[in-house]
Amino acid sequence: MSALESIIYSHTELTYAYMWTAFDYTDVGDDGYYIDMYSNCKYNNQSDHTSGASYVGQGINREHSFPKSWYNSQTPTYTDLFMLIPTDAYVNQQRSNYPYGICANGETYTNGSYTMLGKIGTSSYNGYSDKVFEPDDEYKGDLARIYFYIVTCYKSSVSGWKGSGQLDYSTNKYKAFSTWSIQMLMEWHRADPVSSKELNRQEAVYKLQGNRNPFVDHPELAEYIWGTKQGTTWSGDDDDEPTITKEVPVMYAADTTAVTSSSFRADWTPVDNVSSYTLYVNRIADSADDDAEATLVMSETFGNAETDEDGTSDISSTFDNYADNTGWTGYKVYTSANGLKVGTSSVAGYLISPTLELGSTVSVVFDAQSWINSKNSSDGSSVIVSCGDVADTVTLGTTMSSYTVVLNNANGSNVKFSATAGKKRFYIDNINIYNGDITAATLNGPRRVIVEEGDSTTRTISGITDTCYTVSALTTGTFEYMVKAIYTDGTTSVWSNVEKVTLVAGETEEHPLIGDVNHDGIVDVNDVTALIAMILGNGTGCEICGDVNKDGITDVNDVTALISLILGNNDNE
Repeated sequence: MSALESIIYSHTELTYAYMWTAFDYTDVGDDGYYIDMYSNCKYNNQSDHTSGASYVGQGINREHSFPKSWYNSQTPTYTDLFMLIPTDAYVNQQRSNYPYGICANGETYTNGSYTMLGKIGTSSYNGYSDKVFEPDDEYKGDLARIYFYIVTCYKSSVSGWKGSGQLDYSTNKYKAFSTWSIQMLMEWHRADPVSSKELNRQEAVYKLQGNRNPFVDHPELAEYIWGTKQGTTWSGDDDDEPTITKEVPVMYAADTTAVTSSSFRADWTPVDNVSSYTLYVNRIADSADDDAEATLVMSETFGNAETDEDGTSDISSTFDNYADNTGWTGYKVYTSANGLKVGTSSVAGYLISPTLELGSTVSVVFDAQSWINSKNSSDGSSVIVSCGDVADTVTLGTTMSSYTVVLNNANGSNVKFSATAGKKRFYIDNINIYNGDITAATLNGPRRVIVEEGDSTTRTISGITDTCYTVSALTTGTFEYMVKAIYTDGTTSVWSNVEKVTLVAGETEEHPLIGDVNHDGIVDVNDVTALIAMILGNGTGCEICGDVNKDGITDVNDVTALISLILGNNDNE
């Protein structure tokens, strides 16, 4: 790393004012506008260079992607062109000096057709729990390599920097970053390889500044410093490593003999070429605890839009010919075999619902998937779902799946579905829009409880090397759980299938016996009668004791299980 520092540190120190000129050489896309990694706004050198903004789309800033407060605004770091990028001023202000990270429930800001790329919120990445800025998937690798460059070029200065939650020199020394950051940045580096945009910027910066980012020219170098080849000497002649098989683990149903009132064991199939597994556990709450009901406002199937292959003509101006409901609008929307395709390889498309009578809580249920080319390569897309000023971003898989978004404090009369950037195309179909929180109503079964990572109702466990793990210190209730594989090359699988398990309190004063629906201290035929009456709505028995098969639902299957329990041939205990 010191050898790299000696090569790249010496460079032409540019002025901060010159950055506006430099961006014309380093960051202009094919459409003549800056490539803004923080928004879909169209800016150029003539745009407002605002020092303050109140909304997305108001103007542009020179963003220190590696915040200047972290290194005490020292020069020449302050004007290093590799780290300075043109971004929307408002998003830049909201990003502040927060570390880059992952925030599953972060906020995305919009202003009409102008949309922030990425989101801001509390970190959901294991190892860090403060506020972070999560960039768009398309640029995570770009930003990781900028960070690798900064701590390498200024390696001799890092120990004296003020730092942040992203940095931890005292623990990791020359590696500079905190442990969680090293793992996350390497994941981004591997998942988002060097693009033509990065290569073009590399050459432009080299002409102006006179040095290069070695992690763009030789991405494999990062593995020798922060990754899987630490301690190995880099020879400079790395060949592409052989392709490894990457299967997705399959989660087994819970073994009832390993379930207690506060723990259960998750088991899954082993897969090859895995360094570890990550397990996610989340409690779901009974819909009976919530009185809210969601009302369907509109259902849309785009019944006339399905074709054998992706269309080539934008149908936005003739939507009424393809939709079940009139009034849909959009941009760069095409027919396909999977409903509608939104976006192109260079332009972020969007889809807007007809004007609707919407309340302050809006639920949107839809089928979607990331676009896949003929070589089975995915765009790795996300879709931004918004209503007025409120938005949520959903990361899409490579198969058509159902997604549910609940927008609280919504203030619009349309629902918008937006691609996050060009080359982030997605398919969408079967859209249902509700007034109210559908996840809190019986329309869609149990309600997902979103809580902070690492408590008694939600757990993310990473670094598991076995194919089973016992999760303990949980509250009673029904949990869903799934697993993903971390492969030896640092990439990750998609999540496995989801299984559910119910943790029920044992013989307590409140719930003496499973099956004792009428709480008389005896499990007998009278409890069968009480259970049937309760299911039919004619009784008030104990639902926890009535959930004999522990699937989180009290229904006719529990009647069968209860009869088996009374007869002595039940295996649910």
